Amino acid sequence: MSSKYSLQEKLSRKLQNSVESGVNASFGGKDDLSAEEITVLDPGLFASAGYDEKEAERGGYSNYSYWRSTVRMFMKNRMAVAMLATMLALLVFTFIQPLLPNQFKANTVNYYASDAVWITVDEQAKMTVGGVKLTKGDYPVQPAREELIAYIRVPESWGVPFVSVQAAGQEEADAIPLEPVPDENNEGWFYVVVPKETPCMVVKSANGEKTTFHKAAWITVDEATRGVTSSTVMLTAGPIVADGPEGTVPVYVQTPASWGAPKMTAATILRGDKGVEVQLTPDPANEGWYYAFVPVDKVMLTILSEDGSVKGANKGVVRAADPTEIKPVVGFISNMKPDDIFWFGTNDIGQDLWARMWAGTRTSLLIGIIVAAINAFVGIVIGLLWGYIRKLDFIFTELYNIVNNIPTTIILILASYIMRPSIPTIIVAMCITGWISLARFIRNLVIIIRDRDFNLASRCLGTPTRRIVVKNLLPQMVSVIMLRMALAIPGAIGSEVFLAYIGLGLPIDIPSLGNLVNKGRSLMMAPSLRYQLFIPAIILSVITICFYLVGNAFADAADPKNHV
Repeated sequence: MSSKYSLQEKLSRKLQNSVESGVNASFGGKDDLSAEEITVLDPGLFASAGYDEKEAERGGYSNYSYWRSTVRMFMKNRMAVAMLATMLALLVFTFIQPLLPNQFKANTVNYYASDAVWITVDEQAKMTVGGVKLTKGDYPVQPAREELIAYIRVPESWGVPFVSVQAAGQEEADAIPLEPVPDENNEGWFYVVVPKETPCMVVKSANGEKTTFHKAAWITVDEATRGVTSSTVMLTAGPIVADGPEGTVPVYVQTPASWGAPKMTAATILRGDKGVEVQLTPDPANEGWYYAFVPVDKVMLTILSEDGSVKGANKGVVRAADPTEIKPVVGFISNMKPDDIFWFGTNDIGQDLWARMWAGTRTSLLIGIIVAAINAFVGIVIGLLWGYIRKLDFIFTELYNIVNNIPTTIILILASYIMRPSIPTIIVAMCITGWISLARFIRNLVIIIRDRDFNLASRCLGTPTRRIVVKNLLPQMVSVIMLRMALAIPGAIGSEVFLAYIGLGLPIDIPSLGNLVNKGRSLMMAPSLRYQLFIPAIILSVITICFYLVGNAFADAADPKNHV
């Protein structure tokens, strides 16, 4: 019986009324016709209508599509779409990252350059010398064995810098000038070739007003910590006092105002030397600053308050004898903080953490996807057979009871311990029992729907069991399967992190999120190195959250009840 609200019934009734009214209009509304009227009727009106399968199918057609409706419902969840986009971008980037330019290999140990240094000078004329390559391309010239190539970058306001070098202990008047050459491949950089017998370098601005070397020292004391900081960077205004006795170095001192007029003693580096008191004079050109002339051999300075009740926490050091020494840094680039070259810094053996993070993400995602696919395939097949074929229920139930009563952690540990540590070992260890919970869940769903009317009708029609399982049962569980797979991937990554934590994970030469988290955990007590734990932990959290939200959203979208 059709519903009075059925659209199809309304259209059929409207069509029937239209045909009847048209026939009645042709014959004036008469119900009976004479023999003459019958003979003039078109014989085609009384011909039997043939059956057309295509027309019948078109008449019963519905534009409903399960997957189109699933996608439509999923796209309505903006948060899930954003998480899916994030997950896909992360997945794609992990595989294209090695192909990008200027990328280091994950397992390459990066050493400081042995025949070059990179020098940067800031606006305060502070010179920083490093062995990390800051320029692109090869060296413009190849230095000889007794030479060193020095790249120099100065503020733009300095113009073309003036560079001179001298030997240690040599007077500035005897310094050797070098002509800096602009590096064509690196804008803003200059280079000079420095003989190793004259390693002390001075860099000056083009007009000579600013220089990286002053034969003086500047000492400051922090009010809160009483820490003493020594510097050769000029911190005062105006010219440096130059009327001191021969064999002395001018030293400027700034202390907290509460200290009053400070006192200072100067001593040699020998232990037990109590030193001599040095007279501090207020600098008229710089308020709060004092200056004194310290003998060149007494480089250890002790700063005290006016009444002697407060003393600096450490000694100041006068380093004004020679300009900055230019020499290559030896060893590998260990635990360098993130910078323009190493975006995530380096670890304790100089490996690039940026490359290792993405290599580890690739490894962990690969393990997670393979484990999830294997567990899903095995779990679905066994779950369908377990639930639909009653004869197998006892066997699989007993197998489930045995395996489920053995802690998964013990199975993971034993499998990883027996087999050689590798990616296949991790995958096998996780797949030994990973499928059992999904199989049990599928079995329960099959028992619920296997005796419903559409399945009974299929069996009565002689439909093969394989076809019933694939066509009738499996589509009913798409949402559940997708949710379980989405959660299985971060679950497998978590298991890999656990195995690495207890020392049974992948070898150290195979980067993974587990190895990186475990390595970072050991550095938690060093505040400056905690980023080596935070970065892989953040990536792991993003992967877990994305898969969880996307899996839940897709499971809801795949439920036919939500397609209405």
